[in-house]
Amino acid sequence: MSGFHQRPRVAALLRASGVHSLVERYQREHEQRQADPRPGSGWAAVLHGSRLSLVYPGLVALLAVISASSGLYPFGPVLVAAVVFAPERWRSTYLAACLGSAGGAALLAQTVQYLGGDLVAQYFPGLDHSAEWMAAERWVTTHGPVALAGIAALPLPQIPPLLILALAGTPPTLIGLAIFAGKLCKYGVYILIVQLLLKAIRLGLHKLPQQD
Repeated sequence: MSGFHQRPRVAALLRASGVHSLVERYQREHEQRQADPRPGSGWAAVLHGSRLSLVYPGLVALLAVISASSGLYPFGPVLVAAVVFAPERWRSTYLAACLGSAGGAALLAQTVQYLGGDLVAQYFPGLDHSAEWMAAERWVTTHGPVALAGIAALPLPQIPPLLILALAGTPPTLIGLAIFAGKLCKYGVYILIVQLLLKAIRLGLHKLPQQD
């Protein structure tokens, strides 16, 4: 009985905080996309059209390559946004993210091996003396590429172990495969959480009392 009496209060709190209106807006847009898949005009049409074409996973893969090869930005938030924008494309987005991360990692490793260790000091100053580098060196020395796969599967910086393996002469393809294996686990969890949250939002809308 207490849960029944709490529902109106929860609904009122959601409306007062603005969460209810955001959820309703998401639901309306989702239902409109399902009812009328035709794009409109302007930037909305470009974005809508891209998410239904091969350009969309290609863009996700490109952003993953840039992130993995440079460390300029974390790719997790990008992946979450990509899945939220096109939840029905999660499979191709998932694969593109993993392949892009693996390709970017292999590219960085190949570049380091081609240009030499000076590249690390130039573009990652101070990294080889950081605590992350020391910890990664211990893991990589003991477990090799398997350590890189494990680190890639966790919310940990992957650049230090990647560079250590590259400087040690590990083949870039092996480094890429280690990153791919780790990202399959990490990004799979991200996508699962996003899909569950979106599903909960859609179901919760139908259960909330309607505003008078």
